[in-house]
Amino acid sequence: MKKGLLLVTVLWVFLGQVKSQEFNCRVQINAQQLTGTDKSVVESFRSSVETFMNDQAWTNLQLTRQERLECSMMFIFKKREADTYTCDFQLQLQRPVYGSTLTTSLLNMREELTFDYQQNQVFQFNETNLDGNLMATLAFWSYVMLGLDFDSFSRQGGTPFFQKAQDIAGQAQGAFGELWKAQEDKNHWGWINALTTETQVQMRQLSYEYHRLGLDVMHQDPEKGKAAITQALTYLKPVKQTRPGSPLLPNFLDTKADELANVYSNATAVEKQRIFDLLNEIYPASSNRLQGIKTLR
Repeated sequence: MKKGLLLVTVLWVFLGQVKSQEFNCRVQINAQQLTGTDKSVVESFRSSVETFMNDQAWTNLQLTRQERLECSMMFIFKKREADTYTCDFQLQLQRPVYGSTLTTSLLNMREELTFDYQQNQVFQFNETNLDGNLMATLAFWSYVMLGLDFDSFSRQGGTPFFQKAQDIAGQAQGAFGELWKAQEDKNHWGWINALTTETQVQMRQLSYEYHRLGLDVMHQDPEKGKAAITQALTYLKPVKQTRPGSPLLPNFLDTKADELANVYSNATAVEKQRIFDLLNEIYPASSNRLQGIKTLR
């Protein structure tokens, strides 16, 4: 199987001689709000980001092309002042489900991003000398995505990647604006704090049990897989109690709400109601969205 069968110890080696690319990233742009801007500039930007994401080696892990992480980025350009751009940045990460042709979402994130860019600029990553907010953001989310992916295949498997993201957040803090401001739940600092704090380790445990013990098992034993997912969902409550503002909580709902309706589509009415009640307690404002768990067949 994909990375789940790799020894976790190899994750800690980042500076080996041989490196390979980790992402299959598709980048889209929307520049409709920009006026008076040569569209070749934003197309150059799209190409530069996509080339960087797909050619950059973040680790020395040897992944085949089929094992690369599937992610997509969308940059919705809103404003330009000289060579400074402001965008809505959207990022999604997918993971394959073992024994099927299905994928499951691990990350669905959106934020406002301001950065400098010159046409045909070539991106280069130096982890000790970050070249602007865009490079810091791409590197940060790349390591977060690697961590989320590996957490879903092995217990705490994403730790070394989250540590790398934490290093980047530490460098960027105070240098690149609000996204990196400490003590904020919804920005980059909030994300990495959630992923590296012991009080929120339940969300990482949830990921492993939900994906590796749950979804990956359902092709062979649907009831066993569903039972593992049900158990995994119980980790949401202590996270909500200790850190209700954690960005991991809305990310779980955004990535799993529709999927959970399918997982429990053949469950009994009693079981469906129990799962709905559990999730509705965590996400009371999303009650309508969760109704599919009770109704889908």
